[in-house]
Amino acid sequence: MNRKRVSIKDIAQAAGVSHPTVSRALRGKGRMSDATRARILQIAEEMGYTPSLVARGLVTQRTESVGLVVADIADPFYSEIIKGVEQVTQASGFSLFLGSAIDDADQEVRMVRSFLGRHVDGLIVSSSLVGNGYQAILEDVGTPLVLINTHVDGSQFHSIYHQDFQGSQQMLRHLIQQGRRRIAYLGNRSAGRAQTERKRAWQTTLEQEGLPTDVTLDCPNSHIQSGFATLPRLLEQAQRIWGEMPDAIVAYNDLVAIGAMKALQRQGLRVPDDVAVMGFDDIEVAAFTSPTLSTWRQPRREMGVRAAEVLLTLLQEERDGEEPPQEIAFSGELVLRESA
Repeated sequence: MNRKRVSIKDIAQAAGVSHPTVSRALRGKGRMSDATRARILQIAEEMGYTPSLVARGLVTQRTESVGLVVADIADPFYSEIIKGVEQVTQASGFSLFLGSAIDDADQEVRMVRSFLGRHVDGLIVSSSLVGNGYQAILEDVGTPLVLINTHVDGSQFHSIYHQDFQGSQQMLRHLIQQGRRRIAYLGNRSAGRAQTERKRAWQTTLEQEGLPTDVTLDCPNSHIQSGFATLPRLLEQAQRIWGEMPDAIVAYNDLVAIGAMKALQRQGLRVPDDVAVMGFDDIEVAAFTSPTLSTWRQPRREMGVRAAEVLLTLLQEERDGEEPPQEIAFSGELVLRESA
């Protein structure tokens, strides 16, 4: 049997005061004695009163909620970003709606439109596949948006991003210093800005060192299975072009790298003796593979925290569309383990 929701009217009757007095006491406003306010709050707590966010929203035109869309909720990379956003929104009294684009631009748009239909106060989108398309999506609703790891022409939106080019470049320099000369790139064609920057760093750095850049393949997504399934074709390409195996592979992310290592081992190749492997992100499992995975650590939770802080500042200060957008860059660190 459903329990009846306690209303402000119920509290007013129990406290022997008017409905407006209870409303002011619950909102911490209005003139009344401290004793009266304390008695009303105690009665409300004893009766199990919880405020109606719907009713509050009708008055404030706010829902006290934020929508967060990530590229693929199954990717451990996003878990720390989600925790960072949640840390800030919860502390500020905001509810968080979470959606996954499943590496599909159309699905991303559907999730964003769904959140707009719920009248969220603001949006955060991580690793967007839509990018520039948000101008058209949001221009009529005026909902603040913060992007994480997304490139948008003209910097129209507030953006939190990691310096992927610099991180990838340091990884490649480490491999080159180790004496690796045939370094292949195993990418992710469904990714956006991150793929572009990481692959650009691979090509630029190798060209600067006079090393070949003609062995590269893109996985359909960033999953372990994709790295495992695509790696044999990468080796075939290397044999066809170079006449021999790569001596190092830089993968789009840790999951692709883990799949690639498993495929190398399946073919009887030793990591790192025959082929060094490096990932990107430093997800938790990277420290527990065999061999353990060398990678680049992104400050994922800090990026989520900063994105949420920027969004809540926009909501609190009610900045208009003319406010110059912020671009906040994060840098990570090289994590050397056994695979390279």
